Amino acid sequence: MICTKCGTTTPDGAGFCSNCGFAIEVEKVVIDRELLIIPVACKVTFSEAIEICLSNFFNFNGRASRTEYWWFYLFTVLLSWGAAIVDKSGTLAFIVSLIFCFPVFAAGARRLHDTNHSGWLQLLYLTVIGIIPVVVWLASSGTNRVNQYGNPSSESRH
Repeated sequence: MICTKCGTTTPDGAGFCSNCGFAIEVEKVVIDRELLIIPVACKVTFSEAIEICLSNFFNFNGRASRTEYWWFYLFTVLLSWGAAIVDKSGTLAFIVSLIFCFPVFAAGARRLHDTNHSGWLQLLYLTVIGIIPVVVWLASSGTNRVNQYGNPSSESRH
């Protein structure tokens, strides 16, 4: 399982994260005669999303929930706008965007993993028409079972 607070992989059935000590509440679900131990659904708050994504600055592995990704994306957009307002030349906004480039792509890769897509599909951003399917995948609900990228994120089943 992946800790919803720090993103660290913990052993299945663990009650607490081995890295940050966060209590992990689990639910046992049987799907197609397969027992899955899934973290209980909980929405990630704005501040938790920022903390999770910044603690996984270069982590392109695992899965991220919709709220985790979109709260962090909103944070980076607001930060860039704030920088643009403070510095009219745009230099500060460019520096902020450059600093947050890797964590946004890392969170995007984890989000795409939750929808059972490769994080490399973010390269479609380089094409004009490719933006549409990537945004649709980022906004879609995640798969409700273990996939090649790991256990479901905490809210994939909803």
